[in-house]
Amino acid sequence: MALIDFHDVDELKNRNEEKVWAALEARLAADAGACRCRDCILDTAAIALNRLPPRYEVYSFHNQAAAQDEAHEAQVREAVAYAAALVANRPHHL
Repeated sequence: MALIDFHDVDELKNRNEEKVWAALEARLAADAGACRCRDCILDTAAIALNRLPPRYEVYSFHNQAAAQDEAHEAQVREAVAYAAALVANRPHHL
């Protein structure tokens, strides 16, 4: 059996995922004209996450609210804005 079969990998999370989803929700709330289709939202999240350094944690051990880092929050918002503009210019949906 593979090593992954012996460990609860669902506990391993990239903390930036939560932050990107929150920033994306805020952006969509502020931009009524933005496409809300599945493809555009997932593409935007993927592009934003790929622009950010990963912040992996093991939730069972570190499931505490991370201290608010305004510089990091700004970096997340910038990544989401960049991704949203890129997807808006070249959407993959029909």
